Amino acid sequence: MSAADVADLVELLERFIAGPDRSRRLADEIEGIVIECFPAAPWFDDVSTALAQYVPGGGQQFYDEDALVAELRPVADTLRASLTEGT
Repeated sequence: MSAADVADLVELLERFIAGPDRSRRLADEIEGIVIECFPAAPWFDDVSTALAQYVPGGGQQFYDEDALVAELRPVADTLRASLTEGT
């Protein structure tokens, strides 16, 4: 994973967290980067599962917008901090 991969993911995570775009399309884009670039990350299993089970509006067995934001926010914070430390 490069600094550019981290920056790209942080940008997408921040877009999703801030809203108003919390679309399945954006979640799919985030999921693709997570799977391709971050398979060894300690948060990979939880985040990839949450993204795979995300359905806008949620449901009994799915993550809704708020639940996914709760999973993504700490990852965004961690990655943002790693970018700051690297500069």
